[in-house]
Amino acid sequence: MNRFLLAAYPFGLAGGGLCVVAFLLMNFLGAEPIGMNLVFGYIIMPLFVFVGIKNFRDRYNGGNLHFSQGMTIGFFVYSIIALVSAVFIYLYLQFDTSIFEAFRQSNLNLMEENQAILVEQLNQKAYEDTYQSIGKMNIMDVAMNDLLRKIIPGLFFTIIISIILKRTVQY
Repeated sequence: MNRFLLAAYPFGLAGGGLCVVAFLLMNFLGAEPIGMNLVFGYIIMPLFVFVGIKNFRDRYNGGNLHFSQGMTIGFFVYSIIALVSAVFIYLYLQFDTSIFEAFRQSNLNLMEENQAILVEQLNQKAYEDTYQSIGKMNIMDVAMNDLLRKIIPGLFFTIIISIILKRTVQY
């Protein structure tokens, strides 16, 4: 295993594990776990990317960190977090479809409640197309949405954190 993946995987697995725990906890408390898992992911993602990159710089790379190295470590960390979370959500929703049905129905209800605003901002056809696409949503769509909504912010956080932690020690 290369040193980048070796340095990153504990933080990716820990972050993904926390997403799983957050999903289960929200479900247990009666909150809507799918949307709350996304919010939780936005909170923990920068923390685990930061710690993963800093750990690589300090333990594996002798205090040096080039931007590309930070980007590589960050990529592994946020990708592992996103994969663990998305796979868990997919498997869990296959097991308990009532959560998925409630999520889809709450989105449809939200669309109906805000129909006038949405039609005014967009148009009637865009509203109807969106409403129909939500009605056709499946479990894989939810898992892919979770994956992408963790990867895209992860990339953004990784760029910023790699710039902040970049350091070249001169001898």
